[in-house]
Amino acid sequence: MATESGESTTTRPPQISRYRLLRTLGRGAMGVVYLGYDEAIDRQVAIKTIHRTLLEGRDGAEWLERFRREVRAAGRCLHPNIVTVFEYGEETGVPYIVMEYVQGRELRDYLKDRQPLPLANAVAVTVQVLHALNHAHASGVVHRDIKPGNIILLPDSQVKVSDFGIARVEATSGMTQQGMTVGTPAYMAPEQFSGREADRRADIYATGVVLFEMLTGNRPFAGRGAGELMYKVLNDPPPRATTLNPRLPSELDAVLKKALAKAPEDRFQSAGEFIAILENLRLVEREVTADGSTLIRVAPVPVPESPTNALPGWDATLLSQTERLLTEVLGPVARVLIRRTAQQVSSPAELLQQLAAAIPGEPERLLFQRRMRGVMGGTLGGSISRTVTGGSSAPSSQISAPVGSLDQAMLETARQKLAVYVGPIAKVLVKQAAAQARTPQELYQRLAEHIPTANERSAFLKQTPG
Repeated sequence: MATESGESTTTRPPQISRYRLLRTLGRGAMGVVYLGYDEAIDRQVAIKTIHRTLLEGRDGAEWLERFRREVRAAGRCLHPNIVTVFEYGEETGVPYIVMEYVQGRELRDYLKDRQPLPLANAVAVTVQVLHALNHAHASGVVHRDIKPGNIILLPDSQVKVSDFGIARVEATSGMTQQGMTVGTPAYMAPEQFSGREADRRADIYATGVVLFEMLTGNRPFAGRGAGELMYKVLNDPPPRATTLNPRLPSELDAVLKKALAKAPEDRFQSAGEFIAILENLRLVEREVTADGSTLIRVAPVPVPESPTNALPGWDATLLSQTERLLTEVLGPVARVLIRRTAQQVSSPAELLQQLAAAIPGEPERLLFQRRMRGVMGGTLGGSISRTVTGGSSAPSSQISAPVGSLDQAMLETARQKLAVYVGPIAKVLVKQAAAQARTPQELYQRLAEHIPTANERSAFLKQTPG
């Protein structure tokens, strides 16, 4: 019996644990990835299993330990540019990982025609990949298989790095890596071919290969077989990108030469260093979010179909990004919480306030609020305002009239300064405080009470007029 996609149901179990399997998303050397559905919380997930054959024989225990290590590695990498791991389990002797289901397109789909991507797109994708790696490396995790197939572009301009399936926790020494070559040959660093230890600089090299391919439509090294490819990676210098694509700025040749250096010590020594070089070249426009971080945009990709559980009247992008951030803190229950809360409140500011109150730990709550201020500031794509029915438009962010004894210009200045710390809810807070305050000093004191950290409160109070 076959499914609508042509897949035989005999090759796919109907269920793993509490997850109903809908279809197969992909197959790889280690296992199969399914699209699953968790009825308990009405959520689609991706479920990765390991091939049963890898668990057989004398090497089975080593493969199983490697799979468990993947979970530990990925579970330590909670970042907006990394696919989130929710759960690990074993079903009838087969281990599985439950992951975030990302509805986007793999970068390799854009590179199939061997045409260069626009410079802004290529740099923006690279910077986000490097941000993901910077976070993973800080946690002691090396990906070791960065390639276009593991880079997903989402409709809101965000990039996700997937499949830390051969990641290695640097602090773990229980399993030997000797003689174990992992990775995809076209993106492997010279030391991986040589059987030497691969650290974070191997990820830097692979990212350089991906950037080269995006900018030129070609990989820096190619061969008719693995042997020829390996020889070129180990011995030949990479071609200049500007030779293959003369429209590129010449500064990129030096950047790529350093990223693709044969010796690890000659490359960028961290993802952060690579990011700084790209940003300093000022090749693309950057935006500063409400929380002060820098966002480099990538042109939107085709938007997938709207999810069936979209809420009428709410911007789907805002809810999706809110769910992504809250899931990192609360886990899968975030989706249910967001749906229930969005049905009870009437503005994004109220939504943020209610959701933040549900986070038990203060550090996690403050981090969520800070990241959400960037989202609600509109710099991550999509409108922040709930749709207003009846033909009326959403209210302006400015203070429209004097409140109490304080003039409009001063209140608007206070709103702008407060918004840096609390986001769009600043407008409501200023109106409330102005109705009770008699002087600018008293106004700023009342507003400072809504800023979460002492340092930020102090910085805000220093801006008090007079």
